Amino acid sequence: MNKKRSLFDVFIVSGFVASFFNGFLNPLYVSMILAHLDPRVIAAGSFMASGFPVLIGAALGNRGLFRRLYAALPAVMLVELALAGGAAALAILDVQAYYLASMLVIGVFSSSVIYLLQKLKEKRYRTGRAAFDRRIEMVDGLGFLAGSGLAVAGVPLFRDAVAVAALGALQTAVVYGLFLLLRRTVPDGRRTRDAERPEEPHPWRPLMIPVAAAA
Repeated sequence: MNKKRSLFDVFIVSGFVASFFNGFLNPLYVSMILAHLDPRVIAAGSFMASGFPVLIGAALGNRGLFRRLYAALPAVMLVELALAGGAAALAILDVQAYYLASMLVIGVFSSSVIYLLQKLKEKRYRTGRAAFDRRIEMVDGLGFLAGSGLAVAGVPLFRDAVAVAALGALQTAVVYGLFLLLRRTVPDGRRTRDAERPEEPHPWRPLMIPVAAAA
C-alpha cells in the first residue's frame, strides 16, 4: 500500500505530539517527582521500565501471541490508558507509588504497544522507509524543542506533581487516539493478513557471525 507521505501523516503528527509533551514535562517531572524520591526507588523504576520490554519482546516472538495482541491492539491501548489514569490518581496520595506504578505501565504496556505498532508501520510504509524515518526523527526533535522552549519560557501552569502526572496520562490518550485513527484506515482483511504473515528476515543476517563459530 503506497501512501503519500506528508507532515500530516499520523505517525509524524503523533511523534510530534509525544515529543512536545516530553519536552515540556521532563523538567517538571525531574523537579517535582524524581527530586523527591530515594535513588533506590528511582533505580527500581528504571529497572521495571527497561527490564519488562526485554521480556515482552521475547514473548512477542511467539507468532500466535503476536497475532492475537495485534488484532486486539485497540483494547491493549485502552487498558494502558486506564492504568495510566489510575497511576496518575496515585500521585494525589503518594508520589513514590505513582512513579513505580507508571514505570510498570510503561515497561509492560507501552513497550507492547510500540512493538505491535512496528508491524503496522512496516506494512503501511513499504517504500522510502529511510527518508520517512528520517522525517519522523526530525519532527520528533522539533516537537521536543517546542516543548522544551515552552518549559524554558516558564509557563506558570502545572506546577505540582498531580498536574504533571495528569498531563502524562493526557499525552498517552492523545497519541493513542491518533494511532487508533490510523489503524481504522487499514482494512480488516489486510490487518489480519499482515498479523499472520511471517516476519521478514533481517537484511544483515547473511553478514552475522554465529557466536559458536566465532568462538
